[in-house]
Amino acid sequence: MQTTANENGAGPRIRAAIDGLPPYSAGRSVRDAAGEGAVLELLGLAANEGPYGPFPSAAKAALEQVGKANLYPESGFRTLRGELARMLNVDVAEVAVGAGGIGLIHHLSVALLDEGTNIVVSTPTFHAYALDARKQGATTLSTPVREDGSYDLEAMLGLITEDTRIVYVCNPNNPTGGIVGREELLRFIDTVPEYVTIVVDEAYFEYAQSPEYTDTIAEPAFNRRNLVTLRTFSKAYGLAGLRVAYLVGSRELIAAVQKVESNYEVSNVAQAAALASLHEEAELTRRVGLNKDGRDALTTGLRELEFEPLESHGNFVYVKVGDAKAFTKALEGEGIIVRPGNAMGDPESVRITVGTPEQVKATIAAMGRVILSTAQHST
Repeated sequence: MQTTANENGAGPRIRAAIDGLPPYSAGRSVRDAAGEGAVLELLGLAANEGPYGPFPSAAKAALEQVGKANLYPESGFRTLRGELARMLNVDVAEVAVGAGGIGLIHHLSVALLDEGTNIVVSTPTFHAYALDARKQGATTLSTPVREDGSYDLEAMLGLITEDTRIVYVCNPNNPTGGIVGREELLRFIDTVPEYVTIVVDEAYFEYAQSPEYTDTIAEPAFNRRNLVTLRTFSKAYGLAGLRVAYLVGSRELIAAVQKVESNYEVSNVAQAAALASLHEEAELTRRVGLNKDGRDALTTGLRELEFEPLESHGNFVYVKVGDAKAFTKALEGEGIIVRPGNAMGDPESVRITVGTPEQVKATIAAMGRVILSTAQHST
């Protein structure tokens, strides 16, 4: 692989593929603002974190492991992989566990991408796909999402070349919240060449309740040699800070991921919390219901302010505001931090995480103040 050096040829030689590559940006947080001396009590709704914390049983299990932090994590994450395999009715060899969805995306990129290859996505979408492709010297081919914020699978088919190694289907899509239905997704998978790996990113799977949405792990029709499904404990399970997610797919793809990941990258604390979470179906259902109520309230409030948010199937709402960065800055002045869509390919929209009922009310009120202030300054 090509490398770059400084002008006099001295110093470390950095790979050319990452020359000028921006680090991954998770968006502005309350901690960022606090570090700048912000005096407001800020509400962080930029990262799609669950607002309620870990399940009680998960917190208890995690705490029990803290006293064993002198020990390395379980090799190969066998217990968690085994329980996931049992619950999902797949073989344990078809399950990989990693340090969050972004960690598994990185492993897929390392396993599948070389210089001169490419990935295919719809935009705006989760920008880790393109960043990790670039780290491997690969490029990204993209087409705009459809008007409802879902991936344009038909247009994506037209972008696939002999050099394509991965096509991503973010479903529900981050940041827009749109979904691709079962029949369309199945037709797409039937058409994609077998040498291309299809990564169905279902980080927001638990929130998607539409009858058109499908379970790509449970449905035998999606059991393909070149397909993997990604899910995470970061969102509905409230474990974003512990970094644990999983992949389900063919033995050869899972084996490739396991070859490039660190044997100890998911801590015992994270594994224990994830294991405990899997058995809390009633609490998961309750929180998904709370999210739906909050998402509906947020969408209704935005419409009353004369915005036109997209229909969302995640734990966030996406809405066009004009200059996303300027609007985000003004909203932070009112105590609310949201995510501008710039890094994901859309400088005119913002993504707002669904919080508690009180947080949703505060968000709508703050946006109303921003609109009023903007109108006053324009007259």
